[in-house]
Amino acid sequence: MALVSPTRTVDTTANEPLLAYTLTTSPDPLKASPENPQVPEEKGELQIVGSRHSGTPADVQWIKVKVPAGPMSPDLATDLAKVTPRISLSGWSVRLDAAAKEFVFSPSAGHAPIGPETGFTIQLSDIPVNRKVGTSPITVTESSRTGSSAFQSRATTFHVGKFPADFYLRNLICTPLVINNGGEVTLNWERSANATYELLYGDTNLDVTNDTRKRITNVKSDTTFYLRGTTGDASNPVVRILSAQVSVIKPDLEIGNLIVHGSTQLNGATSTKNLTVGGTASLNGATTTKDLTVNTANTLHVRTIEGSGSYGSLAIGGRLTLSTAGREVNVLSTLTVAGATSLNGATTTKNLTVDPGADGYLWLKSGRLDTAAGTNLNAYGTVGIFKNSSQTLHSNYISTGFRETTYRADGAGFLTIVMTCLYFTSNTGWRELNAYFTAQATTAGVTHSISVPQVAFSGSPQPVNQMSVPVAKGGTVKVSLNNTKLSNGAGNGYFSVYWTPLGGGPNLTQVAAADMPEQDEAAEAEVPETFFSDAPADSAAEPSEG
Repeated sequence: MALVSPTRTVDTTANEPLLAYTLTTSPDPLKASPENPQVPEEKGELQIVGSRHSGTPADVQWIKVKVPAGPMSPDLATDLAKVTPRISLSGWSVRLDAAAKEFVFSPSAGHAPIGPETGFTIQLSDIPVNRKVGTSPITVTESSRTGSSAFQSRATTFHVGKFPADFYLRNLICTPLVINNGGEVTLNWERSANATYELLYGDTNLDVTNDTRKRITNVKSDTTFYLRGTTGDASNPVVRILSAQVSVIKPDLEIGNLIVHGSTQLNGATSTKNLTVGGTASLNGATTTKDLTVNTANTLHVRTIEGSGSYGSLAIGGRLTLSTAGREVNVLSTLTVAGATSLNGATTTKNLTVDPGADGYLWLKSGRLDTAAGTNLNAYGTVGIFKNSSQTLHSNYISTGFRETTYRADGAGFLTIVMTCLYFTSNTGWRELNAYFTAQATTAGVTHSISVPQVAFSGSPQPVNQMSVPVAKGGTVKVSLNNTKLSNGAGNGYFSVYWTPLGGGPNLTQVAAADMPEQDEAAEAEVPETFFSDAPADSAAEPSEG
């Protein structure tokens, strides 16, 4: 328990005393004398302790203590002539200025220095306390200066209470004195019944007039509890305040500015405003509900970053650069890139899949695509090569097409043959439904073949077949067409031969041509006609049935 000293007021900063003063009373608190004038007056004492806190001595002419005297509530003494004044400073004397109701203490030399090593005490003993309960202003005034400046009067006023004889407020005890964050304490005190009492802490003000015990829960920070007792006339009440403290282990703090000159370790932190760290901040655990900004030319060093929640997203609005050579970025789950991805060097030990839908592709903008010796490059779907487009070598109806042509490749590429059946019948007995036109392409000693039916059944999908044959630079490719119909048979189709160079290289050079004449551009652009036959045109032309 601690007693809160009598309240005091001081002059403005410019006139604030150069000496610091504290005031206590004996007894504590002072008791007003009984109202019965036949009963002797109560005696009291004021102790005023003065000191110089600054390292520079204060030069003092005098110190005056004004004590109000008379029969009224704001008066402290009934007769100042009965007071015994003393001062502990050697060479100082005291006199009573009865008209001003002041005790004047002064040095014999006219003025004297008081430094930080010179503390002193002023005592006013045997004060006959008057018979009215109330608060009395005790004013301490000094005439002082520093250096050779002019002396100036500077004052401090203490408000000293005179309490009823049966009033008491004492023994405020807090149990325990140290608690964990969120713990509780119990306050106990003793008090008289002739007053009102309040318990104050933080922003809380509790009326405890009828209590002598209070349990306080959920204490999260170091807390000072003030117990205030008020009695006397409402026009001039007297107030006594006791205090007790509790210390909290790992307390919550709410402060204004915080300046830390050493390391700061935050094991758990939440910021709802901007957090600016000029030096090093070591955060073993931190949460922010606002943006965390790293200014230009500064670096945010982290070991691990995770999105919020169990599977939260981590959004990066600008460029993410791995600036140190030899460092890795490991993605243990799916990596989704919605925009362009630039890989200056990349190695994968797993599959690389491009699957954005029908319009997606893997774009090799420059350079080349190499496969190491002993590896394969497999295409299970269509391979489309768009550089320089394709060269149409031949296209015509199969029944009038060529038999064989050989080409030399001046650059690597693909030879593509497309065959389409153009003749349909609704007669299921035609042998041509099971007869085929065939085409072959032979290069590097390997022959590749495709075929289409000579006649298709009406209502079925139009038969189409194609193949693409890779031809190495400098190699030859022989293209053969078997367009022989069955004896007395019908049927027709359309064929096309294309050359697609790799890397925009040269086209094929024809080495030897078959009997078939070259087609002109008009023939190449001709749209094939589809033939339908539900019955033969004449009996001589009727296809034989199987």
